[in-house]
Amino acid sequence: MTPRRTLLSGLGMAVGVAAIVVLVSLGKGVQRDVVAQVESLGVNLVIVLPGRLSPENPFNPMSFIGLSTLRAGDVAAVAQVPGVRRVAPITFVAGGAQRGDRWADAALILGTTPEWFEMRPHRLKYGRFFTHAEAERFVCILGPKPAEQLFGETNPVGKQVRLNGKPFTVIGVTAEDTSRSLLGSGGFEFAIYAPIRALQQAMGSEQIHRVIAQTAPDKDPAQLQAQIKAAVLRSHGGSEDFSVLTQEELLSRLFTLLQIVSVALTGITSIALVVGGIGVMNVMLMSVTERVREIGIRKTVGAQRQDIFWQFLIEATLIALVGGLMGVLIGWGTCAAIDRFTVLTPEVTGGTVALALAVCGAVGLVFGVLPAARAARKDPVEALRYE
Repeated sequence: MTPRRTLLSGLGMAVGVAAIVVLVSLGKGVQRDVVAQVESLGVNLVIVLPGRLSPENPFNPMSFIGLSTLRAGDVAAVAQVPGVRRVAPITFVAGGAQRGDRWADAALILGTTPEWFEMRPHRLKYGRFFTHAEAERFVCILGPKPAEQLFGETNPVGKQVRLNGKPFTVIGVTAEDTSRSLLGSGGFEFAIYAPIRALQQAMGSEQIHRVIAQTAPDKDPAQLQAQIKAAVLRSHGGSEDFSVLTQEELLSRLFTLLQIVSVALTGITSIALVVGGIGVMNVMLMSVTERVREIGIRKTVGAQRQDIFWQFLIEATLIALVGGLMGVLIGWGTCAAIDRFTVLTPEVTGGTVALALAVCGAVGLVFGVLPAARAARKDPVEALRYE
């Protein structure tokens, strides 16, 4: 085979491999971005609340007046469900927030855990979030409205506020938006967050009013909802004195979308692989035709059929692998350009590169077998007569 034809065949394989790297990386990047957007909006949250809700009784008073059947064991039970990423209990405290003679109007006091800030990302204007090590410390994070009403434009971090008369130290201030979430639209700019155990101790109550679970967006939402319900039902000894709510339709659409992206990505990648493999096979078949006299001479001097077979098969595999390395570099550069100049963010991983190279080797073997077998079957006498 001439160096030019070898280069062209390797380049053809490189284009196929580059297409694989770019497509797989784009697909992973799109999935990652979609998941990040979904998680930031909070639409993959499932909420467990006390009292049974049904179409005939959609406004059970138990879920609104503070009488709760939920407890810490329910949080642990939900956390064990496969497909649940994070769980955060929430308790509401009626009353108000006060600093001297200044009050925060309509403040929503929430006791929760650090997982809540991972489930629904918050932007901080000042300070930081509380940690698990501060579970029993009287610290709090103010929403932008209470911070403005209690402290004006000054930074309140390190100062104290009274929540229902109990002193709490401010460690952070959020800069909330008013985007819609499972818990309602807006409202979070009025929130004041505190560690749930510290707030329960301060208020003398062990109640949990909500259990919020963040689910994996690529899991079937209906199945997860049923599993969460079954877990809490076991925790309650078979008493269904609670409800499990989810934005089922939106989650179902997201689940379907991610499945479609995955299937489409697999199909497109398969096409690219087949095209690249056929290219290698065609080039090797042409090489067999061009090198008939060479095959005849080798057989005349003692080369066996298997020797000819392995020669052409190894050549095809090497062309595929060298082309694969070129394709990885081309694909990597293309992804970097896409990331730099477009809104897309391809995710090139070691697994993607390894997959592309492994597939290249497999393609070289599979599509090199026919040309190698054809070369091995050549009759040496006829081959020497070939012009």
